[in-house]
Amino acid sequence: MKKLSLIASALVLALPAAGHAQGKAVAPPVMVSAGKCDKLVVAGKDATKQCKNEVASVPLPGGAVMFIFTQGKTLIGFTGDATKLAGDKETGIAGVPVVDVNIRSGKEPKIVVAKEGLCKFSDPYSGKPAIVSCTATTAEGNFTGSFKSNGKPPKAQ
Repeated sequence: MKKLSLIASALVLALPAAGHAQGKAVAPPVMVSAGKCDKLVVAGKDATKQCKNEVASVPLPGGAVMFIFTQGKTLIGFTGDATKLAGDKETGIAGVPVVDVNIRSGKEPKIVVAKEGLCKFSDPYSGKPAIVSCTATTAEGNFTGSFKSNGKPPKAQ
């Protein structure tokens, strides 16, 4: 989990600041949930066996949120438009349309625009196992990440 934390932190620090405190840039928190990665498909290739059993979420400037899955040393981030958040009160599952997929395996991320996609998620603070399930269709192939938490709240990294 420390590798994801360090890389995710680097990813966040490379982004424009989400806010300012006394003139200094403040990076948004990276929240990491532990559990089980059920499925990971990267550009149409099954990478489930290499998927780490954690997922990170990061609020981004402009009303976006990124859900980050890890495959070995590669991060796959699904960026969702949180200004278009929709939810179902009965199931407790919310969804955001996916705008793009960020792939980071080196210093520079590769950003692939999503033709269509959706991230669904539930409340990780409910005391019950939460889900994060993202899909995106891109010019580089399909991307899918599916995760179920262990029911414990995420930790700030």
